[in-house]
This record gives sequence, structure tokens and C-alpha cells, in this order.
Amino acid sequence: MAKNRLVINHVGDTIQLSWQRGQANPRFAPSVTFHQPFDEQALTDLRWYLEEYLAFPYGIFPDKAQNIIEPKLQEWGQQLFELVFRSNEKTREFFQEATRERLEFCEIAISSEDPVVLNLPWELLYSPDYQFLAPSLAGMYRSLSNFAVRAEMPAMPQDKLNILLVIARPYDRDVGFQTIARPMLEVLQPIRQQVNLKVLRPPSFEQLERELNAQKGFYHIVHFDGHGNFDSKSQGFQHSFGSKGQGVLVFEKDDGTPDIVTAAQIAQSLNDCNVPIFVLNACKSAQEGGGSFSSVATRLVSLGAKGVVAMGYSVYAEGAKHFIGRLYQDLVNGASLDGAVASGRREMLNKRERPTVKGNLPLADWMVPVLYQQENYTPFVATTTDAEDIPDLDDFLEEPKITNLVDLPEPGAYGFVGRSYDILRLERGFRQNNIVLLQGVGGVGKTELVCGFARWLADTQGRAGKIIFSSFESGAGLSQVVNQVGRAVWGDKFSQYAFDKQQAAVLKYLQTQPCLLIWDNFEPVAGFPAGNEGLLPEAEREELKDFLQKLRNGKTWVLITSRREERWLECGYRLLKLEGLSQSDAQEFAGKILEQVGVDRKGLPEEYLELLKLLDGHPLSLRVVLPHLKTETPQQLIDGLRQGLDRLKDTEGEGRDKSLTVSLDYSFERLSDRARQHLPFLGFFSGRVDAEWLGIFSGNRDGENGKAYQAVFGNNLQESDWLKILNEAVEAGIIEYLGETYYEIHPTLPWYLRQRLGKNYAQAIIEKMEKRLLFFYADLANYYQQQLIGNAKLATFVLQFEEPNLLQNLRLAEQQEEWAKAQLVLQALGELYKRQVRKPELRSLQQRAVKQLGRELTEANPKGKDAFNFWIYLRGGDANQALDVADWKGAKALYQEILDELIALKDSSANGRIAAAYHHLGMVAQEQRQFNEAIKNFQEAMQIFENTGDFYNVADEYHHLGMVAREQRQFDEAIKNFQEAIQIFENAGDFYNAAREYHQLGRVAQEQCLFSEAIKHFRQALQIRKYVEDFYNAAYDFHQLGIVAQKQRYFTKAIAYFQGAMQIYEDSGDFYKAAGEYHQLGRVAHEQRQFDEATAYFQKAFAVFHAAKDWYRVSITLNQLGKTLEAQANWTETMKIRIQALEIDLEHNKQLVRRNIIAFGRILKVLGEDEFSKIWKQVAGNNSPEEFFSALCAEGEQS
Repeated sequence: MAKNRLVINHVGDTIQLSWQRGQANPRFAPSVTFHQPFDEQALTDLRWYLEEYLAFPYGIFPDKAQNIIEPKLQEWGQQLFELVFRSNEKTREFFQEATRERLEFCEIAISSEDPVVLNLPWELLYSPDYQFLAPSLAGMYRSLSNFAVRAEMPAMPQDKLNILLVIARPYDRDVGFQTIARPMLEVLQPIRQQVNLKVLRPPSFEQLERELNAQKGFYHIVHFDGHGNFDSKSQGFQHSFGSKGQGVLVFEKDDGTPDIVTAAQIAQSLNDCNVPIFVLNACKSAQEGGGSFSSVATRLVSLGAKGVVAMGYSVYAEGAKHFIGRLYQDLVNGASLDGAVASGRREMLNKRERPTVKGNLPLADWMVPVLYQQENYTPFVATTTDAEDIPDLDDFLEEPKITNLVDLPEPGAYGFVGRSYDILRLERGFRQNNIVLLQGVGGVGKTELVCGFARWLADTQGRAGKIIFSSFESGAGLSQVVNQVGRAVWGDKFSQYAFDKQQAAVLKYLQTQPCLLIWDNFEPVAGFPAGNEGLLPEAEREELKDFLQKLRNGKTWVLITSRREERWLECGYRLLKLEGLSQSDAQEFAGKILEQVGVDRKGLPEEYLELLKLLDGHPLSLRVVLPHLKTETPQQLIDGLRQGLDRLKDTEGEGRDKSLTVSLDYSFERLSDRARQHLPFLGFFSGRVDAEWLGIFSGNRDGENGKAYQAVFGNNLQESDWLKILNEAVEAGIIEYLGETYYEIHPTLPWYLRQRLGKNYAQAIIEKMEKRLLFFYADLANYYQQQLIGNAKLATFVLQFEEPNLLQNLRLAEQQEEWAKAQLVLQALGELYKRQVRKPELRSLQQRAVKQLGRELTEANPKGKDAFNFWIYLRGGDANQALDVADWKGAKALYQEILDELIALKDSSANGRIAAAYHHLGMVAQEQRQFNEAIKNFQEAMQIFENTGDFYNVADEYHHLGMVAREQRQFDEAIKNFQEAIQIFENAGDFYNAAREYHQLGRVAQEQCLFSEAIKHFRQALQIRKYVEDFYNAAYDFHQLGIVAQKQRYFTKAIAYFQGAMQIYEDSGDFYKAAGEYHQLGRVAHEQRQFDEATAYFQKAFAVFHAAKDWYRVSITLNQLGKTLEAQANWTETMKIRIQALEIDLEHNKQLVRRNIIAFGRILKVLGEDEFSKIWKQVAGNNSPEEFFSALCAEGEQS
């Protein structure tokens, strides 16, 4: 913090130094003639060093930079120092006093009206004793001589540092869109809880005016990242420097073209927006020396801005990251602006390494940031509590990750690199059209780009709604899209509705909310390459097309990636074609690859740049070629690749790049003989492989799988063999390692490997291998479906990891009419999807299978017994769907049809399915409260399961018999059945389902007011769920424990339990369920007469229920809110709430209208007719209806 000040005051052709110690009056040295030491060549050399040198650090240029320019920095700085501090005895004396008081407590100000003087690199001031002064000072800034300090700013928000970032890139071949923004986001991550960052969209001056005028006094900082210039011909105003012309900033129009705005316009328009600080990044050299922003900066300061931070020269991203990160971090911590700028400079000085094509090289760019201000200013002092000495618990716990990103894949092994211009193209594309198709060849980086774009939008408030990623690589359809959106918005409640209602709700949400849907790898949907069968049947493709067309011109953006155009969608999308990485991005990406494989770029010759150019920035080509620099020279790689391109010059491949094929060929041919022999086996897989399964399949030479493998690949391999081969492929950049025995396959790779197989082996041998792998995956699916009983955590992981391969083999089984195998795979996926609440996706797979098999039994029967069994399973899915949406009549008819068909078989092997049909008929009867029929059906199912020794399913019948008994309040019978179920589940090791039974025992005890017993059982359930990591269902136990504590008036415990449930629901994005906890917390607060807290919770619950259009819960919440206001005698607000509830109940909840009348009658009795009528008219705007008032009077009398 500065206590003392040295001021260099420039007037005319002289400068005068003053010294102020603390609050004492300043003392002045004699004026001296000012001769600045920077001629035109010196300034040119300085600009070359700071802006151009690192772009090509080869040949003579490193020597020029390190041995000529860098020493001159000291020379120029010392000349300035001599002029300012050694021109006479007084200046020497002042500097000695400043050093005696320590420079870290001193600031230096340069005061002038001359832009030439203001634009000099004063930060280079150099003393032989103290080196460069700027990094040692408390601050250094420029100020205007003849402008007084303006009035104080109005009070600013102190909860967060609010930053509005404007990124304007209107020119062709412009600076990277995220050159500043990306490192800025990176360094802000540790302090994101204290920073509110928003990117202005679109980056037009008109939008900036709208945003700042709409939120006057909100933003502490406007950070402009774009171009500045000096227009010497401008007639806008005669500026204070005495010559015509003025500085300009270049914004963007909506179409992306330049929008040049003068300093006068900027200052005049933003004068009353109460923004204290502007940060200006100059990313393009100005027409007049380094003065791009001097006029803009001084103009803003002259009209009241407290400070302007500008860049005297273009700044590299790495340098900007260090400066801006420290600047904002210090501001968040309550530093003054000049102190934060000084800290940023020191950070740049201490971290001088900047990335180049040759690796990191040092650069002395710490003098680039400059500060203009008229007085010291501290924009932000975080609010603190009275208990400052007590550390916040949240500081010692991991913060919950609240995000609007849904199902977004993690970044690849090298992270997200570059693509600033492509992100800019996407931003502009969506300004013109809400549906964009991103087309690019395989491996060009489409998925990485759209995921990077999604994170960019999430980090910069680009989309207020959900950002949802869907991959179509394995044949996803509309059901998956609808389910993803619905569950992300409404949680588990969404699954209770029929698909047509789900689709309608999702469509309306997307049409009205600013979301982003990403549909990735879309080309297989309609068949790829052209001529291949589509992964989705025509009817499902039509559903997708219709859905997309209905989103046209809505608020949601849809981003589709494909290797080709998708004209069949007929939705008028905007087409953007994706090429390889830019030169600088390719160099950065290459640097990450080489660092990982241990190649030092500094030792590579200039041909390395030629190699990168040949690879054309194709990310996958870079991945598979560059690792060979460990053993080969760049020139050897170039020669080999060119030979390959010559061989392929007459070939064509839809959606594929020749350079990628050549790169894969080159890398593949340099693998070991064994790897080349066996790696094509990965062509049979999709997305991922597990070396353990590869070894099990191929390792047994005497088994059918091993024989089939040997017939193609020559010899058998064990898991250890596969690990060596796969790790070799990882080193070559062909696949990615995920950990343990797991590896990821790029979507392009299976096609390439199948091509190699096709050249060497007959199709019949390959098809036999493919069928054996299908049988293997069917057995694997069946095994892990059974493991869901006793080893749910492992089984769920395996099935989820292998999902792409299971889906691929399910489709193959259907095509080859291997119905038994198809059923095994689909059943396993079905259990996985049920546990993950993905029933619509299961329904879509079942419907696809029904179309192949036939909807009527007469169609399926001729295809054999396996087809019949599969048909029964699929019809059961239809029945389950009817049951899920409360179509009791339809469900009963379907289950009865299945039961009749199975009984008619007179085949004991069908007994398990007969029992399942009885079970489902029992569930239908239970839902209809036909308890005797339900008990009869459950007992029929139980008897069959017991006769066949299937005691695990017997437990499920006990569970449902217990539920029926509980509903009939036959508590002893209910307890007996739940305990029988627990015994069976625990003996089978299925603690997951045992927790469900303990929970039900708790409910039975609770309903009998046996609270200690209830608590014991809920805690048993909770302990199990924590053990199996079923945190979502643990929320039910927390909720019920809260209810019991509330009934016992243990309010502190009740609050803790409800908050525990609330946290789980919020963390999982299920705000609908969380609203139930808000409601309960409101009731507890009401009972404690903490009415403000109760009101806040009820309002929070109301907002969620109202958004979900759950009118019953809306009404219940309003009723509780009304009671809270009534308890405070706040009659006007009470009447508002009661009238709102009445209007909702008259339309949606007629059974609750009577409750409203009772409440109004109670209020009428307290207030009397005159006061009641007065408030009614004040709130409703009219008199209460006569018949309604009569009813109220009667109710008041009864009350």
C-alpha cells in the first residue's frame, strides 16, 4: 500500500519532480528540460521485441532479442532515470528519501497532457542500484494535469466483484477470440465464488449501452478486449492535447462487421453508468505509436472513470493470464487499483516464460500494462460478518459443483486447445440462426470444439438455461433427448408422465428458455457413409426432424456435429465447416503431445514447422504422427507422409481426410509386428475397450471364442499381452488410456481398422468372429445383470462403461435375428436404464425391437421359441409403460394377454414369466386400491417363485404384500412381510433393496407414532445407502427423519435432516424434489415463529412448483405462506396470497376451494366487514362477489 508519492509533472517542454511523504505537503524540485530518450527506431525495436519476436524465434532473432534488445531496456530505462532523478540535487534528494522509506511504500505518477509523453514506456525506469523500479513500487500510473478529481462513485455491490467482458473481433485473420478470455477464466477459477463475470453478447456498442444503463452501479469493471486505434482525421471534438483527432475502439455490429466508436461517443454515453474501472486490451498495433488507448483512456478518466488499465502493446495470452489473474485476485481481496496493477506487473516479471513453437521462452513484457487514474481508488471491499475470527465451515469442505452443463464429456488427454476463431464463428452463427450444423471430417475435433464452446458459454453466462450434450454415435433418438432435458429440468418427477406429455413439456421449455442442445456425431442417424443403413429407423428420424423444426426460431440453440451435411432435416440450419487447428493452435497442441512423449521442442530444426503445416492442424493426425519424433527427424516424417499422400491422391472417402488415413497408416506401420497383427480387433468395438475382456475372449485356444479369434489373428492373447499392445498404441497416439485396464477409441478408428481387416481376410471369417463377439457380449450382459443383485456398484459401472458396445451388439443381434442374445443384452440395458431413470431410452430400444420382431404374436411365433420369449418380454415393456403413466386398464389388458399366452404354452420353463405377469397384475390392482385382488395376484406369483426356488423374487412379493398391508393400516402384517423381504435380500447380499425395506419399516413405525422405532429403521436404511453410494435415495431417509424430528418438536434436528435432503437434490439438479424440502423448512421455521425465514422458504418452494405447473403443491405452499403472514397480522399481503391461491384452486384444484373459504372466513371474523372489504378491493381491484361474501360471512360465523 502506497504511503508516499513521487510525481513527474510534465508541462510544455519541461518536467518537474515532486515528493510527498505521507500526508505532508508535497515538495517540488526545480523544473528541467525534457528530452525523451526514445527515437523512432528504439520504439520500433521495442514493439518488435514485445509483439513479433516469439512468433518466429529462429535464426538471428533470438540473438537480437536476448543480446541487443533486452540490454537496451536497461539502457533506455536508465536514461529516463537520469533525466528524472539525477537532473539536480533536489531530484536526487527526493529519490533517496523515497528509497529510505522503502520503494514498496511509494508510488510514482506521471502527470501530463501530451499523449507522446503519456505513451512513453515509463515502466522501464531503471536504477543501477534498484534495477527496474516499476516492479518494486506500490504503484505507477499516469494522470491528466488539468482535470480535477470527480465526485465519489455511488455505493457499489460488495458481495461479488462484477465484471462485464466485451470481446470484439470484427476483422478477418483477427487475433484469437479467447486470447485474453481463456486465460482470464482459468485464473479466475480459484476466486469464482467472489467474481461475477459476464460476456457481452453481441459485442456491439449499442448492447453495451443497454447493459450498463439497465444495471447502473452494478459493474465494477468493464473489460474491453479488442482493437483500439487513433483517428487523426476525426472531427468529433478538439481534445485537450490541442490537436484534432481522437482515439477509437472497434466494437462489432450484429453481423460481425466493425463498429468504430470514438472516445467522445464512449465517454459521453457511459458517463452516467457509474462504472468506476475500465480495462482495455490492445490487441492490434495502433496507427500512432503505442497510443491506441491513450485518448480513450484519458477521455474516460476525464469524465469520471476512477481508473483505466490499458496495454501499451499487444499482450501474449500467458502474460495476460498472469497479469489479469493477479489484478482481479488483489481487487477481490480489497486492494486499491494501482496496488493491484503493481501486483500484476510483478506476477508477469516473476513468471516470464511464454509459449512458442520452440517451447517456453522468457519475455520481459511486464511493462506492457499501464494505468491511468486521477486518484487512488479501491473498488471492492468484501462484506464480512461480525464473527470474523470463526472460520467458515464451507472453506474447509469441498464446494458443491452447481452447473448447467448436462452429460458433457470430460476434456481429452491434452485438454481443450485453441479454436478461438471457431468459437467466434459459432457465436456469430447463433446470432443469425438458432440451429447450426458443424461439418468436419473425422478426427478434426468437432466434439472437443462443441464441448469447449459449451464450457465457454457456461463460464460467461452465455446461456441461462441448461446446456445438454447428446451423442448419436450409438443410435440415440428423440426419446433420449427428451429424457435428458426433462430430467435435467424437472428431476425424477419427469418420469411419471406419458411420453407425449414429456415431449410437449420439453418442447415448450426449449422454445422459451435460452438453452443449448448439442447433438454430436449425428451422421450415423441416417446412415454413414452414404448407402449404409441408418441407426434410427425412418419413423424415428421423422420424429427428430419434426422436433427440430418446432425448435426453429425459438430461444434454444441447437448445435449439430456431423461429417456431412444433413439436408434431410429440412430445418434451415446454418452450416459451418470445421477445418484443422490454426497455426498457433496446432503449435500449442503439438507442444502438449511432445511434452507427454518426452521430446524437447527447443532441439527441433525448422523443418518441424513444415511438418506441422503438412499435417494441416488435424488433431488426430498430430496425435498419431508427432510421437514418432522421438526416433525420427521431422524431415523423415515429412518424406514418409508425402509418399502416402501420393498413393491416395486418386481416392475419395466421404467425411474422411486423406491426411488422417496417411497419418494412421504411417503410425500403424511403425508399431511392433504383434501390435499390427492384433490391433485391428478393436475395429469390432465402439467407443471403449477393456483389456480384461479382450484377454478373456481371445485367450482360451480351446474355446469357441478363442478358436474364432485364432482363425483371424493367428494366435491367442492373454490380458497381459493386450495391455502391452494397447499401451504401445497409446504411446503412438492411436488410442487414449483411461486408467486401470480401460481405453478409449476415437470414433474414426473402428472404420480404419475394419478397412485393414477387409484387405487381409475373407468376409465370412470376419462375420464369424463378429458373431462370436456378439455371443460374448450377450453372456457378459446377462452375468452383470445378475450381479446387480449382490454387487450393484461394480455391475453398474461395467454395464455403463460397456454401453456403446452393448448397443452395437444389440443392433447386430436384431439384424441377425439372434433373438435370445438380443433379449439378454436388452434386459441388462433395461435394468441399467431403470436405475438411472432413463426409461424413455429403454422404451425406444424396445419399440425398435418390436418393429423387427412383429407387434402381434402371429408375427413373432413363426420365428421360433427365442422370438416368442423376446416378444413376451417386449410386450411386458408395453405393459410397464402403461403402468408408469397410470393407464390401469391398458396395463391390466396387456399383462393378462401375456399371462394367457404363457399359460397356454403349458411349458414349465415359462413359470418365471407367468409369476412376473401375476406380479404386475397385482401392482395394477394395488394402484387401483383393489387390495384383495392385489393380494391374490402377489400370492400366486410368490407360490410360483417358491416352487421354482427363486427366493430372490419371493422377496419382491413380500415387499408388495407389505405395502398393501400398510395401505390398509394392517401394521403387524406389513412388518412381517417387510422383515421377510429384508431377510432374503440380506442373505443374497442385495443391501441396495434391503434399504428400501428398512425405509418402509420406518414408515410403518412413524404412522403408529413409534418415533424411536421409526428413527432406528430410517437410520438403518440411510447407513446402507451411504455404503452403496446411493446418495439420491438417501434423501428420502433424511426427509422422513426430518418429519419425525419435526413431530417431536426437535426443530434443530429437523432442520439438519431437511437441509441434508435438500443438498442432495440440489447437487443432483433435482430442484423439484428440493422444493419439497424448502416447503418443510418453511413449516419448521413457522412453528418456531421465525416468520421471515419461513416466508423465504415458502417463496422459494412456490417458484419451483409454479415453474413445474404443479398446481396442487403451488396451492399447498401458498396456504402455508398465507398462514405465516396471517400470524404476523400482515393482512394486506395475506389477502394477496389467499386470492392468488383461490384463483389457482378454482381452475386446477376445486377440491381445495373450501379450504380457501374457511381461511377467508377466519380473516373476516378478525377484521370485520368494513376492513375486510377495504383490503379486498385494494388487493383485487373490485368488490368481492356477493355470493362469495355471503359464504364468507357464514363461514366466519361458524369459525
